[in-house]
Amino acid sequence: MREVRKLQVEELRDFVEIQSNAYPGARTITEEDKRKLEARMIKKHTEEPTCHYHGLFQEEQLVGGMCFYDFVMNMYGKRIQVGGVGSLAVDLLHKKEKAAKDMIQYFLKYYKHKGTSMVALYPFRPDFYKQMGFGFGTKMSQYRIKPGNLPKGSKDQIVFLGQEDRETLRRCYHRVVDRIHGFMEKSDIELENLFGTTEYKIIGYKKDEEILGYMVFSFKACRADQFLMNDIYIKEMIYENREVLKSLLAFLQSQEDQIHQIVLNTQDECFHHLLMDPRNGTDNIIPHVYHESNTQGVGVMYRIVDMSGIFSELVNHNFGNQNCVVKLSINDSFFSENNKPVLVSFQNGMAEVINENTYDVEIKMDISDFSSMIMGVISFKSLYEYGLAEISNVQFLDIVNRVFLTDEKPKCITGF
Repeated sequence: MREVRKLQVEELRDFVEIQSNAYPGARTITEEDKRKLEARMIKKHTEEPTCHYHGLFQEEQLVGGMCFYDFVMNMYGKRIQVGGVGSLAVDLLHKKEKAAKDMIQYFLKYYKHKGTSMVALYPFRPDFYKQMGFGFGTKMSQYRIKPGNLPKGSKDQIVFLGQEDRETLRRCYHRVVDRIHGFMEKSDIELENLFGTTEYKIIGYKKDEEILGYMVFSFKACRADQFLMNDIYIKEMIYENREVLKSLLAFLQSQEDQIHQIVLNTQDECFHHLLMDPRNGTDNIIPHVYHESNTQGVGVMYRIVDMSGIFSELVNHNFGNQNCVVKLSINDSFFSENNKPVLVSFQNGMAEVINENTYDVEIKMDISDFSSMIMGVISFKSLYEYGLAEISNVQFLDIVNRVFLTDEKPKCITGF
């Protein structure tokens, strides 16, 4: 008999053992390591209202667990609730027994029954979660930049930030959330992690006692045999306007004398235009003479758990000014509650779910690809060309493409 439920505080110790075995690379080995991890879990579980641990029990024994996150995300200018899951781990003795499947199905039901239409996660294996209906988000690019390749500028208003700037920094970040599709609000525990460690340095652009941008970074030695040259690793770079960005980049450019490279992760597909020389130092060449500028990876994945609900949440979003009725036949074999057709009427771009049988065009695809498409990661036309989507009348191809076409892909810098 299996049961998935919210964990009690005294059960977190058992989950520490499961997680330390499931992720040996985290090096949670000694009893002291495990006590520290347990303390962090208890703090999140009891003090942070947006985080809570859940576990899978088999015959009353804990055999797996995970952490849920109650996020608020900007989706096309509207704040919506999004469920997140992380730290999913299964007891080594119960691998290949579909424990992860049971936990993820519980996760999907938990958030749908809360009235949440979308969930997200970072995959330990993208193919595993794509089979469960999660679609790829925007790729992350990692640049390794010589400071001298950044533009010069004024850094007169750049200052170091401390604990006293915590709430001002949060206000700055949330103003940026207002304008960036996909950004998630920052929790108390995230802020504590930024300010509560000596590893990170935080600088900010201050004007009239208000923070208009900031950068969180750390130093790492680029060579083991000497201490004079280091790399800067940027954890976060947030800015409200281009003047702030210029100043933050000028700060980085001015570190040229002792910084070998700046390591920056970004989902900005045009970032290389900022650089005098976008090459990343590997000297790798891609035919025909394309210089390696960055490495890329897939990460955050999105999933719709309520097809009707997501259109209700986007009631004020303009879907390309289009006029048509579309039957969405979205295959969701993993989550039967969501596996039924939905008819959506688009009038001057405004969407409404309708209970009728008459429609102009029907489209078919998997829930994973639909989730990526509605987030703006990929267009309908691309899915159609790849054979990942079908349409009943190809004359509507351009119209349907414009319905779901967006100006910007989602960005996410929230780790969980």
